[in-house]
Amino acid sequence: RVLGEPHDVAQTASWARLDGLLRERPATAAVVDLRTGSGTLPGALERLLRLRATYPSVGLVVVEQGVGDPELLFELGRCGFEHLILLDFDRLDWRLRRAAAIAAAESVLAPVMRALGPGVHPREAMTVRLAFEAVQRRWTAEELARHVGLSRPHLSVRLRAEGLPSAGRLLTWARLLHAGRWLTDPGRSAESVSRQLEYASGSGFRRALRTFLGLTPSEVIEQGGLDCVLRAFLAECALRPRIARLEVA
Repeated sequence: RVLGEPHDVAQTASWARLDGLLRERPATAAVVDLRTGSGTLPGALERLLRLRATYPSVGLVVVEQGVGDPELLFELGRCGFEHLILLDFDRLDWRLRRAAAIAAAESVLAPVMRALGPGVHPREAMTVRLAFEAVQRRWTAEELARHVGLSRPHLSVRLRAEGLPSAGRLLTWARLLHAGRWLTDPGRSAESVSRQLEYASGSGFRRALRTFLGLTPSEVIEQGGLDCVLRAFLAECALRPRIARLEVA
């Protein structure tokens, strides 16, 4: 209820089912009640460590009553979690929406936007962000353009003018950038990633990788996963550096 729009939320009360959801759904973040299915802090932390090891690309938001508990903070620190957000169960308001957005973005979107840097106009940067959201929302290029407020041809013209791929190609790159990140997760396979990205078949997914990257899934993993795909994406872009001007009246 708290998350609502714009997130698509799947829920489960089982750690095993959570593993299945992360393996088969295009999930970029997981919100976990620390006591689910275990009842003890050591048991919950063991499950959480296993989850992180199996799906390191998934952003984690952990909710727990009494997040200031010294034992909890000590044990979480000893586990060495990175990019984990801890929230109090009794304060799940706008904080949870913000935490989920941060956790999801850090998986793929944030590295891509950092790589694009200031060379992209803010309005086109917003389109890139929406293209990544489209992976989860299953938008077509026409739907992406509609959310931007333009027709698909006009959107493609604007994107190309900024050195970015057309709307259709941008959506494909968004899917492949997610693939680059997800393929390196031990809990996923090329087949599960192809299903998560809604390719008609594993061969269709491999064909897209060959067409855009000239690589197989195994070669993408060997060459750095997301970094490998991001290099290819930036190579297709023709971004021009923007020079900030100081105007004095």
